[in-house]
Amino acid sequence: MPTLERVLGPAGKSGAIGGLADVGRYSPAPRFRRVPGVSGSRVQRAFDGADNVRIVYDTWTTAGTPRAVVVLSHGFGEHARRYDHVARRFNDAGYLVYALDHRGHGRSGGKRVYLRDISEYTDDFGTLVDIAAREYPDLKRIVLGHSMGGGIVFAYGVDHQDRYDLMVLSGPAIAAQVGLPYVLTLVAPVVGRLMPGLPVQKLDVNAISHDPAIIAAYNADPLVHHGRVPAGIGRALLGVGKTMRQRAAGLKRPVLTMHGGDDHLTAPEGSVWLSESAPDATLKIWNGLYHEIFNEFDKELVLDEVVSWIDARL
Repeated sequence: MPTLERVLGPAGKSGAIGGLADVGRYSPAPRFRRVPGVSGSRVQRAFDGADNVRIVYDTWTTAGTPRAVVVLSHGFGEHARRYDHVARRFNDAGYLVYALDHRGHGRSGGKRVYLRDISEYTDDFGTLVDIAAREYPDLKRIVLGHSMGGGIVFAYGVDHQDRYDLMVLSGPAIAAQVGLPYVLTLVAPVVGRLMPGLPVQKLDVNAISHDPAIIAAYNADPLVHHGRVPAGIGRALLGVGKTMRQRAAGLKRPVLTMHGGDDHLTAPEGSVWLSESAPDATLKIWNGLYHEIFNEFDKELVLDEVVSWIDARL
């Protein structure tokens, strides 16, 4: 049965999302021991994806003996190096990290944020998972995705369950239809197919984190796409959300889904629905946190929870 947990924020604020008001109490995970100097180096690498699009990715290696490999998928408009602090925290826990810039994002090639089909993203992500598997065949693999990257990891994960061991989703965009007018949910797939590059949805940057430094860095980052979400990506995520509950029921791998309770960019309801459908699911709703839970003031507590969950399953 799924493990459904309501996680209270540091102020102890509680609230209800879906049916999770009374499902459990939050007890902090034990902090893992950080060893000074364990984090290794970051190296930029690349491979050629479909249509000969150059896909740039980074690896973060640990100076100690590695215990697992995390393969990470970022969100819309951003890039892998916004997760440098996440990767280094995982290094401290003994995990190697592989993270790509999706095609049309960051340092990778391709038309900016242009997507015709979700398979373009999942195929590239699968190539990176395969690279990690070839280089470290004896280590367990964790696939991790944030926001749009959560939708990508979920779509990849349900079809390739033999290629990884654990799944972690942060604020996944797997219920993009929540909050949209019904007519728009009908029209969006057509527009996304005919005009995938059409800018349609503005992203509220102030909704990513409570930390002003994160907002300022995001706005100043030349590798971030600061335009609207195009119709092609919207169509792809709507497609993932449309079948998410049915497909989640077929997940055989353990999945940890985490969401900010005050996330206004992706719907926490999607994380609830996934966790209610998947056979081996853990759900953590962080009350009071915005969309980027890895970039909130309480990010260390959030990352501790991720590491604790992974460690219990290695």
